[in-house]
Amino acid sequence: MNFNTALFLFLFLPAFLVIYLVARPHLRLWIALGASLLFYAWGQVFYIPLMLGVIWFNYRLGLRLAQSGADSHRSLRGWLVLGIVANAGILIFFKMLVTFGIGPFEQLMPERIASWLQSLIFPLGLSYISFQVISYLLDIYSGSVKAERKLLNFSVYVLLFPKLLVGPIARYRSLADQLAEPTVSRELVAEGIRRFLQGFAKKVLIADVLAKLVNAVFDQSGAMIQPHIAWLALAAYALQIYFDFSGYTDMAIGLGRMMGFRFIENFNYPYISQSIGEFWRRWHISLSSWFRDYVFYPLERRRIRFIGQPLNILIVFLLTGLWHGLAPTYVVWGLLHGIFIAFEGLFLGRALNRLYRPFRHAYAVAAILLTWLVFRSPSPAFALEYLSRLAGNTAGITTLPFTLTSPLPFIEPSFWLAFFFAVLLSMPVAPLVESMARDFLGRRPNLTLPLTALNDFILLFLFVLAVGAMTSSKFLPGIYGRF
Repeated sequence: MNFNTALFLFLFLPAFLVIYLVARPHLRLWIALGASLLFYAWGQVFYIPLMLGVIWFNYRLGLRLAQSGADSHRSLRGWLVLGIVANAGILIFFKMLVTFGIGPFEQLMPERIASWLQSLIFPLGLSYISFQVISYLLDIYSGSVKAERKLLNFSVYVLLFPKLLVGPIARYRSLADQLAEPTVSRELVAEGIRRFLQGFAKKVLIADVLAKLVNAVFDQSGAMIQPHIAWLALAAYALQIYFDFSGYTDMAIGLGRMMGFRFIENFNYPYISQSIGEFWRRWHISLSSWFRDYVFYPLERRRIRFIGQPLNILIVFLLTGLWHGLAPTYVVWGLLHGIFIAFEGLFLGRALNRLYRPFRHAYAVAAILLTWLVFRSPSPAFALEYLSRLAGNTAGITTLPFTLTSPLPFIEPSFWLAFFFAVLLSMPVAPLVESMARDFLGRRPNLTLPLTALNDFILLFLFVLAVGAMTSSKFLPGIYGRF
């Protein structure tokens, strides 16, 4: 089940909210867990036992790690290593299975088992769940959090459906107090609905419209496109992945607020960055901060002299690429980001600081577009060919049938409209408008209700448009849902 489906919008979500909001406070966690299990089972009921096993294993292991007075430090470290290896091992197993299949092992096992393994798909939300429980165990071991004693609370923390599809990667410490008793209020519910509608509009009216041209270009067997189309498609993909991912995140944050939970923000206008280091402080913040705290800082404490920090940066971004998938393009994408950040730490950052802001911004956008090209390409060879098109090379371009390039060579007005608003809203225009509105209402408080009603009417209008667009076009799941 996805947020941008009629089943979720008009059946699951309304029924859940009515039951959840009218229930007694002490029953809400049970309802949240039941809804999360139903949400998960709707698309992947086969993996429910796996998820319950992950929950039980990490719950018991967390209690074990909390017994600092009963066991030696070395024994606790062994239990911690077991937890990390088990959780990471499950994640790696499924990523390898989905990417490479069973390969040469097919001949070593019964045909029925081989066929069953080949039919497996990647478990919903496993990348996010694995990182959540690993951080939970590490935080208990370090003493920064206490182990959760209630299995219900821990189960809701792991499986809470708003953050299951695309995060954000919520650490236990940020939700521990909220899990004890979610605080629901009319203000939070209204705030959550508005945030959900914003995210839904971003996903359907911008990201999904841009995807039509992006997919037509990048799903070809080769980069058989003119240079100007290559530049347009690359820019459109950079905007598509931002509005797709941040739109889903807005929906998740909004759903959480309706339920009385506050998730961390995951984006902060990444395309206004003036360096790649700044980009990662603004893009997928929950993932970048996870790698910073649990991988980079521990590596830095054991830094190798002379080459230590650049090497540690490359390790972190190699793992970041592998988190997205085991394909070569993800590995190269991660390493490119690591190289840029390592160079910025060595000498490039000082050089950039001497430049005017527009030049720093141009550098960051160029580097981001280059890495998105690699990320979206089906293979490194495709990325190299595409790069030559960006440089103006038109040699070898052959005209493909419309069935393979639709909607190209035609570019619909809806695409240009979505592209314009994507560029506009990728800049911090909304906070500026909100600040101006607050200042205005500070002087004219009597207009608060009419302006709030106008804002809600616009959001409702966009929701109706988005539902119409969703039902009249092909379903497009979230890009980050498959990671």
